[in-house]
Amino acid sequence: MRRFWIALLLVLGLSATCLGDSAPLAPVGPHVQPLDSTTVRLAEERIEIFLRRDTRHDDRLSTSAVGEYRIWFRFEPEADEEMMVGFPLFIFDPEQAIFGAHIENLRVEIDGREVATEVRESAVHQDADAGPVNWAVFPVTFRAGQPLEMVVSYTMNVLPYGKGYDAPLWVAYVLRTGAHWAGTIGRAEAVLAMDRPIRAEDIRSEENPFRITTPGWVLEDGALRWVWEDVEPDFDIHVVLENPYWRDMGVEIREMLQAGIADPAALTAVIEATRSLAEAGNMGMNSSLRDGSLPGEAADRLLPDVLAAAESFLAEHPDDDEVRVQYLLLLRETSLPLVWESADWVWRVRSEDHLALFLREAVARGMTDRLYVQRWRPWAEEELAGYPWRPETQDAIAAFLTEVMPGTFASEDAARAWVEANAGEALTPERADRLAAGAVRRAATAGSGAAQPPAADPADRPSPPAGETPAPGAAEPTDAGAQRGWAPAVGVAVGAVLLLALGTVVVRRRHRSDGEARKG
Repeated sequence: MRRFWIALLLVLGLSATCLGDSAPLAPVGPHVQPLDSTTVRLAEERIEIFLRRDTRHDDRLSTSAVGEYRIWFRFEPEADEEMMVGFPLFIFDPEQAIFGAHIENLRVEIDGREVATEVRESAVHQDADAGPVNWAVFPVTFRAGQPLEMVVSYTMNVLPYGKGYDAPLWVAYVLRTGAHWAGTIGRAEAVLAMDRPIRAEDIRSEENPFRITTPGWVLEDGALRWVWEDVEPDFDIHVVLENPYWRDMGVEIREMLQAGIADPAALTAVIEATRSLAEAGNMGMNSSLRDGSLPGEAADRLLPDVLAAAESFLAEHPDDDEVRVQYLLLLRETSLPLVWESADWVWRVRSEDHLALFLREAVARGMTDRLYVQRWRPWAEEELAGYPWRPETQDAIAAFLTEVMPGTFASEDAARAWVEANAGEALTPERADRLAAGAVRRAATAGSGAAQPPAADPADRPSPPAGETPAPGAAEPTDAGAQRGWAPAVGVAVGAVLLLALGTVVVRRRHRSDGEARKG
């Protein structure tokens, strides 16, 4: 009997979820050489993928998913063969834009019995910049004339692919490596379902710069299905969906508000999701939601009720800082945001009421550091010069500047220069003089040798990105910064091994502190 390695090669994209099919090739460990053929035929294969919303971080309105994978094989060997079957737990292949993700909850069954897997380290690095890869391996014995069934199941993260809030979900399965088994695959079936019905309008099936869903699908009962008979595949399976979680977000927020929200985690999710809609509108995103409205329009309709829910909760729970921070960030995004207009970023006054309330609360609660506004001065921007700020807004700006003012100045001239740079033309001469007098007092008590902290300059303006819908908020800070941002990179490579694997997108929620430095 012959012994050789079969690899189940996981093909993963940083933003794509990739599975690989079977092929009796490729060494897995050191000093192991593959044979160039096998008598084992893959008679039947069924790939089942189920996507459910990722709520592991208490994000009830997450746009990411967890993929549950179950791949069933039926083999028909013509001769006795023993194999060590394995697949990598991580893939790194920059040439194919594969940057990897780890599988979890791995389970292998052979003829109905669970098989223990051993994790081994590959002797060969996949790339000079990457370390050795861990492989899960297990023995399989084929007997001539005795069909063998194998089931491999696991879970992986599926994150949106791209930089926008409306980035699609992309799942791929590398089917072409199944052609390396003896003969053809008698029957191959693939099914992809979600925790909500997939709709025809969510399936990308027309040519565009991005990948499209593999043709031949049928939408039945809210699930995608493909069937191939007697096939020697030279293609792979791709599923590209307009993100249903994003498209349904406005409707889901409204439903949660109507049901009443008493749980702080649910309220935080609603506030953050509403802010995401507002940010998407400010970025100029024009892809419509499920009800046909644009993200900014949906945010405008939801905003009064969301703010009311937050204020009611905070009245009863004044010490809940997490809800308060998200509430204040929503006020900020809907008061004086940076907006993409006419191929440039500009500051636009949406609501002076929200601005004044945001500034007053940030000062009163001592949250200027946590809200990333130490250098936020949009009222000093050129496009807002001469704007007729209301008295209560001017008072809030002056109080805010007093709060973030350096503790000492090197000279009176430096103190006055700081006030001029940070207040711009937002304050009346009387208010500006009072603010300058307070700054001068800090210079008078600093002493001749005191060092002057750097002045807080007006916010730097971000450079417009190359695309038509740039996203300044893609790096905007938030306490939940790692949950909703996006980074593209995808690759579906060909695995020449018994591959039952899935790849997934890495990255979505955004680390925003760099962008906040641009904004503030």
